[in-house]
Amino acid sequence: MKGTVLGIAGIGLIGGSIALRAHASGATVIGYDRDSEALAAALAAGALDATADDLTALVARAPVVAIALPVDATVAALASTPALADAELVFDVASVKAPVVAAAAGLPHFVASHPLAGRERGGFAAADAALFEGRTWAIVPARDPAAQARLEALVTTLGARVLTLQAADHDRLVAISSHLPQLLSVALGAELAAAGDADPRVYDLCGPGMESMLRLAHSDPALWAPIAGANAAALAEALEALAEALHAAADELAAGKSERLQAAFASAHRAVDALERSPGAARSLPYAIPKR
Repeated sequence: MKGTVLGIAGIGLIGGSIALRAHASGATVIGYDRDSEALAAALAAGALDATADDLTALVARAPVVAIALPVDATVAALASTPALADAELVFDVASVKAPVVAAAAGLPHFVASHPLAGRERGGFAAADAALFEGRTWAIVPARDPAAQARLEALVTTLGARVLTLQAADHDRLVAISSHLPQLLSVALGAELAAAGDADPRVYDLCGPGMESMLRLAHSDPALWAPIAGANAAALAEALEALAEALHAAADELAAGKSERLQAAFASAHRAVDALERSPGAARSLPYAIPKR
C-alpha cells in the first residue's frame, strides 16, 4: 500500500480502523469527518497524515476514497458529490448494498463493499488496526474490473478475506447473519428491561449467557435504524420466519411436547459446527475452537 493516497470520509470504528491499518502499511491517509474531536484523536494516534474540510476537498487530494459513513449518509454522499466521479477508486463499507449501488450508478470507478467486522461500540476510540484480520469483506462485482481488483488488493492488505457476491444476495444473507442477531439482542434486552421493571431481582439471576446475548444491544440505535430501513424487506422476512418458528415451539411446549425444540437444537448444532469450520471462525466466536 506504500505510495497510495487514501481518503476516508468518516473516522469512526470502520473508517478509523482502515486508517490505522492503511497508515501502518505505508499509505498516506487523509480524513474527513464532521466530528472534529474524532479527527483530532485520529491525528494524535497517527492514523491520519492530514484532514480535509469536506468530501469534495477530500476527493481533490486522494485518488482512492473510502466512504465510511452510515448507510443513509453513504447513499446521500454518493448521490450528491459529483467530484467522486474523478476518483480512481471509490468504495463504501455500508452493511446494505442495493441502495448504495443504485446511488452510485453515475460513478464509473465505484465498488460496493462491506467488511463483516463491526462491534457494538462505535467511534474512533473503538478503532483497531487488527479489526479486519481474518474477517470476510464482501465485494459486489463492479463495472470497472481494474477498480475492483485494486480494492481486492487493498482489502487483502487490511487483513481481510474477499467474498464476491451480487448486491441482492448480500442483502438477503446479511439479513440473517448480521441484521437479525442485532434485532434479536435488542428485543431480548427490552424483554429483560420489562421483567426488571416488575422485579429487579431478575438481573441478579442473569448469567454469562444473558450477558453474551445482550452484547449487541449496546449498539447505537442511530446507526441501526437506517440499516433496518434500508434492508427492510429481507429483514422483515427473516423476522417473520423466526417468529413463526417461535410461535410453533411455544404452542408445542404448552401442549407438553418438545419434538420441535429437539429438532431446533439439532439444526443449531449443525449451524455452529459449520461456523466453527469457516475461515473466520476464530475471530467470530467468543470462545476457543477445540482442535479436531
